[in-house]
Amino acid sequence: MRKLTANYIFTLDGKPLKNGIITVDNSGKIIDIIDTNGEIKEIAGLEYYNGVIVPGFVNAHCHLELSHMKGIIDNTTVKGLPGFVDEIISKRFFPDNLNDIIKRADFEMKSGGIIAVGDISNTQDSFKVKSESKMYYQTFIELFTNSNAASQENFDNGLENLKILRKYNLEGSLVPHAPYSVPDKLFELIGNFESEKQKVISIHNQETPSENELFTNQTGEMKKVLESKGFNYADIKTEGESSLKATLPKLNKNDNILLIHNTFTEESDIEFAEKYSENIYWVFCPNSNLYIEKALPKFEIFYKNNVKTCLGTDSYSSNTELSILSEMKTLQDTYKELSFEKILETACLNGAKALKIDGFTGKLKPGFTPGINLIENFDFINMKLKKGSSVKPIL
Repeated sequence: MRKLTANYIFTLDGKPLKNGIITVDNSGKIIDIIDTNGEIKEIAGLEYYNGVIVPGFVNAHCHLELSHMKGIIDNTTVKGLPGFVDEIISKRFFPDNLNDIIKRADFEMKSGGIIAVGDISNTQDSFKVKSESKMYYQTFIELFTNSNAASQENFDNGLENLKILRKYNLEGSLVPHAPYSVPDKLFELIGNFESEKQKVISIHNQETPSENELFTNQTGEMKKVLESKGFNYADIKTEGESSLKATLPKLNKNDNILLIHNTFTEESDIEFAEKYSENIYWVFCPNSNLYIEKALPKFEIFYKNNVKTCLGTDSYSSNTELSILSEMKTLQDTYKELSFEKILETACLNGAKALKIDGFTGKLKPGFTPGINLIENFDFINMKLKKGSSVKPIL
């Protein structure tokens, strides 16, 4: 048994506890949490930490298999998401030491206090590392193609990847990439697959203005780029509305639906989505958004509407690090009125709910094995992160 205490413990299962004490067993399961009413108890073997103790982080959106592409796409010259898509298609490569690079990225996330990841896979490249990882992975086998005619083959390839994933005893599902890259036939195939199950799925959403432009006016840079790659937009039904409003009805409302990025989502989109399903999770990747589009979501409209928000890192092709703490800092710096506890809920509890693992992680609670992080160099006067705040996993 270990007994841990710090200046504050944020359990996300009640009020923050000043000088609270957590008892954990050797497996990392929480046995007890004691509210000391702010008084440090004299207990044999008590480990005292200067900082705040919080649950392990959940990275709700990552592309682990792109870990070798760090710095390959120059964010000082790339022209928004259309330009990024053009470059990722033309510059993607597969080095001989890819498995080692993926393993280092996995270790980096674990060392940064992440205990669970919602990870995109277009290939089988990351499966072995994920099967050996100390983190929990929910794998999204991502599908996209350029026409209805190519949809069955693309779906069959994804299904084969899913079968292999499950041989590794990993959780996974087939998911659409984005509204602009999935023809109607492929949406239908994805929607009909294991439709009796309540799955976890994801889809990239409103990451660039030209995505909405494609759906409202059938024009824009995204359409130009993808048509140059052979995409047939006669096979994608656009309803003259935002991409979200045109696409969400194609998804099963009983599934947990992770909407990724939401950089150009408007309040009317939020209202539409929340009416459509109770299982919507809005995943922000702030540093990736700044890398690609030099823009951030309108965070205030999401928190004002009290929706379920999560954080992700995206990949090394669009970020300089895979750190949820770094994403938390960017969120705090952008939306200064947001409390640390609300940011922490976005970084931990909501991600656990989104991935359906909130029965054992996401908050500090007896019986849970949530991972325990220490955030050091914390601003106790304003109860905020500092620029120099750092995270160290205790368990």
